[in-house]
Formats: sequence, C-alpha cells, structure tokens
Amino acid sequence: MIDFHRVTLEDKNWIEKKIKMSENKSCEYCFGSIFGYDAKMKIYVAEYEGCLVTKCVLSDDFISYCCPVGDGNVGKALDAVIEEAEKSNAKCDIFGMNKKTAIAFNKKYAGRYEAVPDRDSFDYVYLASDLSTLVGKKYQPKRNHISYFNRTFDWTYETITKENIPDCLDMSRRWLEESTSEYKDDLEDELKIITRVFENYDSLGFTGGLIRIDGKVVAYTMGEPLSDVMFCVHFEKAFADIRGAYPIINQQFVKNELGRYTYINREDDVGAANLRKAKLSYHPAFMIEKYSVRIK
Repeated sequence: MIDFHRVTLEDKNWIEKKIKMSENKSCEYCFGSIFGYDAKMKIYVAEYEGCLVTKCVLSDDFISYCCPVGDGNVGKALDAVIEEAEKSNAKCDIFGMNKKTAIAFNKKYAGRYEAVPDRDSFDYVYLASDLSTLVGKKYQPKRNHISYFNRTFDWTYETITKENIPDCLDMSRRWLEESTSEYKDDLEDELKIITRVFENYDSLGFTGGLIRIDGKVVAYTMGEPLSDVMFCVHFEKAFADIRGAYPIINQQFVKNELGRYTYINREDDVGAANLRKAKLSYHPAFMIEKYSVRIK
C-alpha cells in the first residue's frame, strides 16, 4: 500500500532529490509544477520503493498517476500503482512514462495493459543558444517580429522579483479577460496555478522575466531547473495583439536569465493545433517521448 499525503512545500527537498536521481527529465518532474497544480486538482505524493510516486485526483471519477521515478525499484512502485488503481472505483491512468520503462511495462503486463505513445504530451526541448540568438534562415520570421517590436515600442526587460509579481498577476487577469478562447474554464484554472506559484515564488526557486511597454507588463515567463543543464519553462503570457510580444519575451528571458543551461524544455502542446504549430516553429533540438496507460 502506498502511503500518500497531500503535497506541501516541506516535500520540496526529498522530491527534488528523487527527480535529480531519475533519468526522466520531462516537465512532469519539476517540484514547482507538482506543487502548483495542487491549485487545480488534489495532488498527493509518496516515497515508495525508493521512488517518487505522484497521484493527481481530478475528480471522484478520474485519477492520474505520474510514472514513479527515482533511483529505487521503479518496477515494484509501478506494480503498487497498478494494484491501487485496479481497486479504485474511478477511471485511472498512468502518464509521463519514458520509452525504456514503457518497454519493460508492456513486456510484464502484456495482455492486460499497454503503454502507448502520447504525442500530445511530448515535451519540446530546444538549444538555449538557438532561442537566445535566433541565428539562421529558419528563425527569420522570429527576427522579423522582434525587429518590428523594437522599432514600434519603447520597452524594457526586468527579472521577476517579489516587487513586480503583483504587476504580473494583474497582467494575467487582464489577459484572461481579453481571451476569446473556447477553453476559458481551463484558462481560469491555469490562473489559479499561476497565482499559487507566484505566492510561493522564492520558496519554489523559480526564475522569470517580464517585458514592459510604457510601464505596463505586456509579457512575462517563468520556470525552474529540471537538471544542471536543462531549464523548464512552465508559463509564458503575452498579449496576442502586440506583434512580437511572444518572440521578444522568449528570447530575452533565455538571453538574460538562462545562459548557464544547454537546453530549454518548453513542455508539451496538449494536442492544441495552434500551440503545436508555435512550438514547432522554434525548431526543437529533440522531443521527449512519453507513454500513457489507461487502467480502467
């Protein structure tokens, strides 16, 4: 039996140690992400067989488990997750599984369950040098947008600190009010997550940057390290009607804050066509493949 408890800030140290010892470097395995999403759903964590096990209770009818990670016995931890899921009255799935674990899982559970590639959850990973310099013909469209932004606006860049976090939150609220997305409920949930992260920004060890025009925040982004060589960008907001706002915050953040990292993980596209197009337009160095299992 896995002894889960609701995630708290006190879990940060041991969880990050387990993540650091894991070979899996996808976006699910950031403490800030685990802690932040507790604002949208109930997130439970446990150490079992030397591994971090995460359970996400979306509703009484649906539970998701993140594939166990760490330097312990991942196979036994997965067995325990399967056992608990089979006893549940809810639909359950396991996500975030890497290819190596998926192959072993499919061999062991052949005929019962199957881990399959989940393209919508693949992480996009870029070279930090590409995002900061945008050199080459393939990045000409990005440079054009940035050139327009530079010619048109008198802008400034700032590192996010506790002093300007209120301005970022105010920008997030205005951004949500102006959104015409059909997924407004999801965006409202995202704002809850962002607010929780900002409320614990320093304790979580986040790094972020923002762009101002005429004193007002028009774009910001933030995230946390996944490893010594990879940084994960969790959130990026800009007003879509300001041409160049997204490219400029993307470039300036990497250029000003992330010079010590080799790779930038910009997470998945959740299957959204416009988001997939945008992420592909930055030409990822590679994708992190992930597999999912539906238990019931």
